[in-house]
Amino acid sequence: MVGLPGRKAGGPAPIPPLSSRLLPIALDEKRLEQIGTLNILDFGRANSASLEFFNQYPCRLCVLDAAEPLLAWSRELGERMEEPPSLQQMQLELSGVLSAIGEHRYDLVFLWDTLNHLHEHALPAFGGLLRRHVTKHFRGHGFMLHKRGAEQQLRQLGLIGSEQIAVHSQLATPLFAHNRKIVNEALGSELRIDQGVLHGDGRLEFLMVSGRS
Repeated sequence: MVGLPGRKAGGPAPIPPLSSRLLPIALDEKRLEQIGTLNILDFGRANSASLEFFNQYPCRLCVLDAAEPLLAWSRELGERMEEPPSLQQMQLELSGVLSAIGEHRYDLVFLWDTLNHLHEHALPAFGGLLRRHVTKHFRGHGFMLHKRGAEQQLRQLGLIGSEQIAVHSQLATPLFAHNRKIVNEALGSELRIDQGVLHGDGRLEFLMVSGRS
């Protein structure tokens, strides 16, 4: 049997990239040029394709690889719901999990599936933490499980173009599903989901911005 070029016989099939209608808005060249040197926060895992993509911009990049630590923290939080911690305590704990953020403020934040790694009770605490670390020019991009029946997977995502996202890996894992209304209420008045595009897999791709129109 002859294998396909670039693919090992019997190996997993490559995962098709995701097309995005919202990334071009977040990455609008004129807007980014006005900002100058960008501070970028990536909640994903470092990979060569994303680093190559970001290299075209004058920027400072922070990569967190936060999915598994946030999921572990959220599951442990779920076990404490009989006596749930205060908002302040959750923000303190989240600050420890996400300590690599430092004291910087960010113009671009790639959240990927982060909202679905968080227990619903923790969303206001995460919103408060995020508000302290974004600029007035902030744009955030990510996904959320919009349909309850959507397949739940722990995905590692990264940029490969201004309109394409690579899915580097995915593993069936229980996540936390939230709808847009719940997320906007949790974010408070200083952040909001501005636009959303529903994908065929039941996920809502969203663009997050500062303030209210």
